[in-house]
Amino acid sequence: MADLFISRSATGTGSAAAVYTVPTADQNSQPPVLPTTSLVKSIRLSNQTGGAVTTTVSFFDNSASDKEIPLYKDSLADGAEQEVLTQPIVMEKADAIKVTGLNITILISLMEIT
Repeated sequence: MADLFISRSATGTGSAAAVYTVPTADQNSQPPVLPTTSLVKSIRLSNQTGGAVTTTVSFFDNSASDKEIPLYKDSLADGAEQEVLTQPIVMEKADAIKVTGLNITILISLMEIT
């Protein structure tokens, strides 16, 4: 069963920035970090900048030689919102969601399982 449901929000920058990274297990830390898998249900973008912004959202697959998979790349008009995912994605340790787009707000709904 799920240990934690999380909604994260962040604001994108002009360069690719990780807005969520799956925790890496560390039994020696205090408190210990358990092995974690994340199920991402929704990634929602919002643009309230006053103009259109070219936005890229990508999935960084750490276990596949640092492969980055684009999930969304388009211009997002002022006042527009966009759902990025059509199906949930499964993320493993050190995988990340990255966003590029100046002042774009991103909301990620996910479940972490430890």
